[in-house]
Amino acid sequence: MADTIPGKLTEAGNAVVETAQKVGNRISEKAEEAKNWVNEKLHKAENKADEAAEQAKNEDEVARQDAKAKGCGGCP
Repeated sequence: MADTIPGKLTEAGNAVVETAQKVGNRISEKAEEAKNWVNEKLHKAENKADEAAEQAKNEDEVARQDAKAKGCGGCP
């Protein structure tokens, strides 16, 4: 522990810098976690949308085949 005012100021400054670095690191970690969470939710939503689109496509194809089997050649 410093006995002079400049020494005490240096120690205090070092403590502030160390604390600021810890806070900055913690913020960075939390930001990374938030980014990963958002990316995970985005991928889940994209997968759901892809599944819904594929299901709609399959249902449309089934409807077309049914219409064709029933002799409705002009039906969509």
